[in-house]
Amino acid sequence: MSRETNLSFKLASRKRPRRSHLNCDICGREIIGQPFRVRVEGAKMLVCNQCERLGKPYEEPPVTARRPLRTRPLPSLPRRRAPELPREMHEFEVAEDYGERVRRHRMKSGLSQDVLAKRVKEKLSVIQKIETGKMIPDTRLCRALEHELRVKLLVPRKEVSPVPKTAAPTAITLGEIARIKGESQTERSD
Repeated sequence: MSRETNLSFKLASRKRPRRSHLNCDICGREIIGQPFRVRVEGAKMLVCNQCERLGKPYEEPPVTARRPLRTRPLPSLPRRRAPELPREMHEFEVAEDYGERVRRHRMKSGLSQDVLAKRVKEKLSVIQKIETGKMIPDTRLCRALEHELRVKLLVPRKEVSPVPKTAAPTAITLGEIARIKGESQTERSD
């Protein structure tokens, strides 16, 4: 009986669950035994004992369980106010005939569009668009053009009077239409 027990032990030890079949990353053969970890030209590979000499052995760093990082609430930042327009934007606006003024004073000064563009550090196409009125220059460019051409492009802003809120609406509402129809029907029945 001890023989059977011994025999069954041997059989049980043979039928141990095998690892999945690994193939050598270099030659493609099945790896029998322990695979070797080597680095070949920077690439990490699992290889058989015959291909082990083709690379340098390396060790994988042990994998440790990471603790979740503690998340701290962000400190509350002071709220930023909406950016205010510069004082110049409240007080001045670009003249309506700015394009004509720039062209006229440029020609009076004897400058080409290209030379003017270089002097105010802008592209030629920007100067062309300003002269044709396709582009409104910003405050910085207006100041540079005013200085270079000795022309006034920024004029004091005109105050627009607000529309009184007591004005009657010009559009007819659905309620008014219903009331008008109701009045006309009562007139017909009389």
